Amino acid sequence: MDSNLELYLLVFFIAVVVISQTVLVSSNGTRAKRSRLLKNQLNMIAETGNTKHQQSLLRKNYLDKLSNAERWMENNRLGEFLAEKLSLAGLEWKAYRTAIWLLLTAFICSIVVLLVTHSLPTTLLTPLAVLLIFSLWLRYKAEQRLSLFEEQFVEALDVMKRALLTGYPFSEVMKTVSEEMPAPVSVEFGKTFVELNYGVDIKVALANLAHRNPSISVLAFNSAVIIQKETGGNLAETLEKLSEVIRGRFRLMRKVKTLSAEGRMSAWILMLVPFVLFIVLYFSNPDYLAPLFESERGTTVLSITAVSMFIGLIWIRKILRIEV
Repeated sequence: MDSNLELYLLVFFIAVVVISQTVLVSSNGTRAKRSRLLKNQLNMIAETGNTKHQQSLLRKNYLDKLSNAERWMENNRLGEFLAEKLSLAGLEWKAYRTAIWLLLTAFICSIVVLLVTHSLPTTLLTPLAVLLIFSLWLRYKAEQRLSLFEEQFVEALDVMKRALLTGYPFSEVMKTVSEEMPAPVSVEFGKTFVELNYGVDIKVALANLAHRNPSISVLAFNSAVIIQKETGGNLAETLEKLSEVIRGRFRLMRKVKTLSAEGRMSAWILMLVPFVLFIVLYFSNPDYLAPLFESERGTTVLSITAVSMFIGLIWIRKILRIEV
């Protein structure tokens, strides 16, 4: 009975995680797919000169400040991947230190679980659970930061428009935004200003800005600036129109979020009611549920239920993820 109960609780944990992710990102569309499309388009934009060398200038400057041992732990694929995720989440943490603390946390949690449960399978699953929770937390922080960035980005466009109307060059416009706007917009435009001062091509600098902030609004801004640099035109007027379009998109996103609120609440109720009912029955009358765990037929029913509920979760999640 204990093993079946652990399996049921594991299914409950997965259900809560999936449905919570549905509520968190349903109004923002398919972020991963959008990010891949953005990266493909930005790579096409940034294909000028020695792009790979230019893109690594800030990274190289950061690595040069580290000691040899720190550089060895940081300058690898895992370090670069984790550093990118931390940057998207807006965390100024060193990747190798984060990895070390994550390993220590997983080890300590595994020891605690082993002492409490005396179950080897549960202990072996504990590091995976710690990694999953940390990954979901990073994703949540990245979603929060990107949402705040997009809200501030519209105001940054107005600041850039006013700076351009007063006659500032484009690099000074980036500096003005970094000085007058709050984080995270000020931090990101400050990085772009530093890259431009390093001599990075403007296409590459703007591509890096969008890589750090995978947003359709940033991609539209990049396209407007690059087209203006190549063909000429009034960039201030273009940014004003772009600001109006982005504000209209935000209004549509809020409307979609309002209209889909009932669906998200229904998803919570449909998925959590069976688990809540199970917990109530288990504590009020455990013998009533005993055949469900002790008989072979009951185990089969639980397995079929778990698979069916997981399919239902994926289907509801797909319905609620509306692209705007």
